Amino acid sequence: MAGPTALDFVAVNSGDSLSDSHQTSALTLREILKTPSFHGTEVIAGASGLDRVVASVNVMENPDIIPWVKQGELLITVGYALQGSDTDLATLVERLDDREVAAFGIKLGPYLADIDDDVRDTARRRGFPILALPGSVSFDDLIADVYGARDSLLLGGIERRRDREQELMNVALEGGGPAEVAARLAGLAACEVVVLGQGNEVVAHFLADDPVAPGDLPALVGRFDEALNAPIVFGSTYVGQLYVFPSSDPQVTVSPGLVPVSAKIMALAASREIAVASVDRQFRAEFLERVLLDRLDRSEVDRRCQALDWRVAFPASVVILSPVGLDAAPLLERTLAMLDWSLRARGLHAPHAVVNGDVVAIVAGRPGAAPEELATAAAREVIARSSPGSWAAGVSAPVADPTGFRIAWDQAAIAARVTRKVHGVGEVGRFSDLGIYRLLSDVDPDALRGFAREVLGDLYEPYGVAAELRRTLAVLLDSNMNVAAAARELHYHYNSIRYRVAQLEELLGPFVSNPTRRLELHVALLISDMTSEPPPHAVGEVAQSERGSEGATRRTALSLREDD
Repeated sequence: MAGPTALDFVAVNSGDSLSDSHQTSALTLREILKTPSFHGTEVIAGASGLDRVVASVNVMENPDIIPWVKQGELLITVGYALQGSDTDLATLVERLDDREVAAFGIKLGPYLADIDDDVRDTARRRGFPILALPGSVSFDDLIADVYGARDSLLLGGIERRRDREQELMNVALEGGGPAEVAARLAGLAACEVVVLGQGNEVVAHFLADDPVAPGDLPALVGRFDEALNAPIVFGSTYVGQLYVFPSSDPQVTVSPGLVPVSAKIMALAASREIAVASVDRQFRAEFLERVLLDRLDRSEVDRRCQALDWRVAFPASVVILSPVGLDAAPLLERTLAMLDWSLRARGLHAPHAVVNGDVVAIVAGRPGAAPEELATAAAREVIARSSPGSWAAGVSAPVADPTGFRIAWDQAAIAARVTRKVHGVGEVGRFSDLGIYRLLSDVDPDALRGFAREVLGDLYEPYGVAAELRRTLAVLLDSNMNVAAAARELHYHYNSIRYRVAQLEELLGPFVSNPTRRLELHVALLISDMTSEPPPHAVGEVAQSERGSEGATRRTALSLREDD
């Protein structure tokens, strides 16, 4: 059985050092034979095993030595323990090799004059070195040289580790980010390195022989289990994850301690980027807010936009994506980046920033495409790529000049709010399509609620026992009081709907033959849809559509079926 080689020894003894690639921190038998005390040593047999690792030295004083030997030991003896014993030397060589002993050194002399041919053949066949040690050198000197060579090599490995860690640190100190540190790491460790960001996007992907090769996340997904990895954390902020893949070259090994050390250096590099990005985000947000409020002259806007690679043209619409609940708020920057990517894919360099907790952008039109259409398409694409139920979006009507941005910003916010209330989370609303809601949005919300509460009475509360009667009322109004059509829509018997009409008139007063009263009820239902809050369990989930394609208000049924 072959003993451990230098390459096998790296992961065990290199601590937290970087991969030494073709230079390891393991001491081989070949290196030991170059030390002064071992000069004149003859390799009697098993020369093919000279690259075995020597971790320690043991002296054989008992023929039954096997229980006390260890992996990587150089076992030495004067042969006295073998004199007159029943020990078969060939069998001893086999058992020592099975225990992964590095080599067997013997001082040939009065106790053991020579090594038989069968023993030599066994050692040669197994690649187990048998050494004829110099007779004039004491064991103390031999042992001292082994441990001296080992300590010297380990100290050299520590120095190499420190040099390489310092080299990675220098990349960070000289302004490099995690990607630059990853590139240097791939070269030093001669292996493949991947860095993922907060959203599991590929931030950097480098190969040892091609430090600029781009990565492909789908191709990497099935391989992550084979990689060493560590989180990149700055303070309490999770920045990403570092993955170091084993090399396909068996001569290149990677120490497990490599990954956490490199991840810490990447965190240091990322901390600077985080600070710079924070200042940049604040600058962009303040600038965009001043543009929307029309507080800058056009020349100043053009100058700053040019520096930011933004373009402002007219007509233009404002688009807003508002986070729903608490889950989407930490993802504002990622969502902002997705919106920018979606707009640039449409040839637009739109001003964009996180303003007052919302993702906001100014979208210009293009030949053959109105700004509303482009903004709506981009917002829908972002929502489709995000977690369900995370965003409510609104798009303003087009404006012709910067003086209209303030109104457009309000319109986009109204469209997002009303669309969420009426159609549910995850929809993109356009102010131009709001219809009567545009008129209602200009009225004081308290006045609207007061009117709706007065007109609907007991049916005002949208989540009580009156929900099914309220739904029946909405369907009747939308079908122009056609009882048969309402019965089909609600999947109830015709007589059940007639019975409900009587119940509704008892609660609300006569409205079947009173068009003015029907208009009041219809407007009151629209107001309630627009101003009511969703139930607690709906926050952060995909809200179901509360308006059908024909405009019928839909609520959760309470399983109230009247017996005729």
